[in-house]
Amino acid sequence: MAEQCSFCGNRNLTPRTTQYIHQHHGEMLFVEQVPCLECDYCGEQYFEIAVLKQIEADHRDIAEHRKQPSRVVQVAVQEFQAPAG
Repeated sequence: MAEQCSFCGNRNLTPRTTQYIHQHHGEMLFVEQVPCLECDYCGEQYFEIAVLKQIEADHRDIAEHRKQPSRVVQVAVQEFQAPAG
């Protein structure tokens, strides 16, 4: 795992949990309580490869109806439209 932030160079990374959004074939999975290291200065997050592989496997299982998600939420979608002027 990272010893320093590759974005800003800060050496202070703190273990935290976060929400991770995984997208695959136009479908999204929101995963809560995902462990990561987070830069104390800029907020960049780093994830263990095993964690990301588990998220991918869970998303595949949910998409193929082999696993049920914890819950399903409705999400509004809006395309950006620049103001006239």
